[in-house]
Amino acid sequence: MQITPRVYQKTAVKAALKGLRGRLKRALVVLATGLGKTLTTALVAKQFQAKQVLFLVHNNFILDHAIKEFRLVFDEKTLMATYNGMSKDGAAKAGIVFSTWQTMGKSLKEWRRNHFDLIIVDEAHHSEADTYKPVLEYFAGPRLGITATPDREDKADIRKIFGTEVINVTLEEAIARGWLPRIEYHVITDESLDEHALQKIAAEIREAKKRFTMAEVNRRIFIKKRDAEIARIINGYNEKAVVFCASITHADRMSKSLNLAQTFHSQKGDGQKDTWGKNQATLDALKNGVIRRVCAVNAFNEGVNVPSVGLVAFCRVTGVLTVFRQQLGRGLRPGKDKLIVLDFVGNLERIQLVLEMMNKISDLHEKCTTRKERGREGYVRERFEVSGKGFEFTFSDQVVDLMQVLGHCEREFYATWQEASEAAVGLGLTKYREYADGYRQDPLLPSMPRVTYPDYPGDTVFFGREKRSLYGSCQEASRAAIALGIRSAMDYRKKRKADPRLPAVPEYYKGFPGWTEFLGKTKYETLKLAKEAARKLGIRTVDQYRRRHREDPRLPTWDMAPHQPGWKGWEDLLGPRWYPTLIQASRAAKQLGIDGSVEYNARYKEDPLLPSAPANTYKQKWRAGGWNWHKFLGKK
Repeated sequence: MQITPRVYQKTAVKAALKGLRGRLKRALVVLATGLGKTLTTALVAKQFQAKQVLFLVHNNFILDHAIKEFRLVFDEKTLMATYNGMSKDGAAKAGIVFSTWQTMGKSLKEWRRNHFDLIIVDEAHHSEADTYKPVLEYFAGPRLGITATPDREDKADIRKIFGTEVINVTLEEAIARGWLPRIEYHVITDESLDEHALQKIAAEIREAKKRFTMAEVNRRIFIKKRDAEIARIINGYNEKAVVFCASITHADRMSKSLNLAQTFHSQKGDGQKDTWGKNQATLDALKNGVIRRVCAVNAFNEGVNVPSVGLVAFCRVTGVLTVFRQQLGRGLRPGKDKLIVLDFVGNLERIQLVLEMMNKISDLHEKCTTRKERGREGYVRERFEVSGKGFEFTFSDQVVDLMQVLGHCEREFYATWQEASEAAVGLGLTKYREYADGYRQDPLLPSMPRVTYPDYPGDTVFFGREKRSLYGSCQEASRAAIALGIRSAMDYRKKRKADPRLPAVPEYYKGFPGWTEFLGKTKYETLKLAKEAARKLGIRTVDQYRRRHREDPRLPTWDMAPHQPGWKGWEDLLGPRWYPTLIQASRAAKQLGIDGSVEYNARYKEDPLLPSAPANTYKQKWRAGGWNWHKFLGKK
C-alpha cells in the first residue's frame, strides 16, 4: 500500500531524522491527537534505515494499533513481533519489536544494551515515570519520542531524555489549518442552569454593584443535571459516541441510561488481562455497530484509537487543558467528515477554557488564511459563535449573561507577582507557553499575569530564569532610562543592561505609555512651549535647529516643525536672528565691555543675537548715521 504523508508529517520526519543523526542522537516530535503520530514514527524508522527497532508503548491497545500502522510502511519482508505479557514469540529475531514498558522492564537482562539501532517511545510523556526510566537508561540506541502532550502533570521534563521538540503542532493549529475533521462544538447550559438564580445575581451586580467569587456563582446558578436528561440529548444523535464521565460509577450509570452503550474503564476484574479483554471487546462492538456509545473515564484519554466515533460528550468537568485536549482528540481521527462535541458544562471555568480555545483557533485560522479564502468559506467570528471551513463553536444563549457575571467575579489571585512567580516556578513552568497550559493547576494563578500585575517584571524574571530586583513601576523605569540617555526602543535594547534594574521588556508594565513617552520624548503640546525650549538651548537659526533639536527630544523634528498648528515661520519659533535694531546691538556689545573690532570678532558669540559683521547686517543705518567701530562700542 502506497502511503502519501501529509505536509506536517513530511516536516516532522525530516526534523526527526536530523535530530537522530545529530550529535545527541535524539528527537522529540509533538503532534496533536489525530494527526497520525504512529504512522509518522513508522516513516521515520523506514528512512532512518535501522536494522533493529524497539517500539515502546504503555498499553496493549497502542501496541496492536502500532503494528497495523507500521505494516502500511514496511513490507512483509520486515519481521515484526510483539513482546508483552501475552506473547514474546519471535522477538529476538524480529526487525521491529513492539513491547510494553512493563514486560521490557522485567526482561532487560535478556537483551544486549546495543541490540536496537532505534528506540521509539509512543506517548513519550510517560518516559519520566520511575517505572519507565530504567528501560531508557539501559538501551544505548538513538531515541525518538512522540506525544501530543509533552508536559506532564507532575512537571517532570521529558526534554531531558529526548531534547527540545523538533516540531510541535498543537490541537488548535491542527483544527485551524483544517488538518483534522470538521469540529462542531456545542456548549450546552440549557438544563444545567438555574436561570432564576442567574438573573438574580445579574440584578445584584447592576443595581448594587455587588461582586461575587466564582465559587459562589458556580454554587448558586449551576444545578446538577440528571443523567436521564443528558442521555436524552445524546440519544438524539445517530453518531457513534464517546461519553466522558466523572467516575467509574458514573460511567456505569450513564451506560444504563444510554441506548446501546457499554463502559470502558481501567477497573480490574479477575486481573489486568481480563480487563484488557473486556475493553477490547467493547471497542470491537463499537467498531462493528453492535453498540453505539462508550462511557469512559481517564482510561480512554490516550492510547485508544476509535476511527468510527462521530460524537464526543463531556459529562464531567476537567480544568486541566492537557486532559481536555486528550479527551477531545478521541473523536478527531481522519476518515470522517466531522466531529460533533456536546459539552454539558457545569461551571464558569469550563466556559472560559472553551472560549480561550475557540479564540486561539480563530486567531490561528486568520493568520494562516487570506481574507479572500475566509470569504469563500463563509467564515464568521462573533463573541460567542465562530464558524469556518474546519470548525464551528456555538454557545447556549445563557452564556452571554454568564460572561457578564464572570466579569464581576472576584479573582482570588496571588497579591503580588513575586508570589505568583514562586508558585509558577514551583509547578515547573519556565516559559509563557507552558504557563498558558499549566496555570490552572493552581487556582490562585491568573491566566494573564502580564496584565494582572502592574509591575510584572518580564518573563525571564517571572519564570525564574533571571534573578534580580527590577523597578517596581513604569515611572521609575522611565526615569532611569532617560537618565541613561536612551533615545529609542533599539537604543534601550543596547543600553538597558547598564542599569540591572531595568526590565528586558518594559512594555509589560501596566500602563506602559508607549516608547515616546516612556523615554521622555513626548512632543511639546504647543509651539509656545517649543519656542521657549529652543531659545533656552540657544538655537537661533534653521541650520542650528536641524543639527541640535535632538538635544531636547520633545522638540518637533526640523522637517515637521512647519506643519505644527499655529506655525508662523522660523523667526516666530526661534526669534529674530539678530537684534532688530543697530542701537540694540550696540547696547549689547557695550554691556560685554568689548574694546575694539578685534576683540568683538573674538567675543560676539557670547551673545547669540549679535551679528558677526554689524556694518553689513545694519548696512543702511550704519552708513546713514555715520557709524564706526568707536561709536558702535562706545569708545572715543
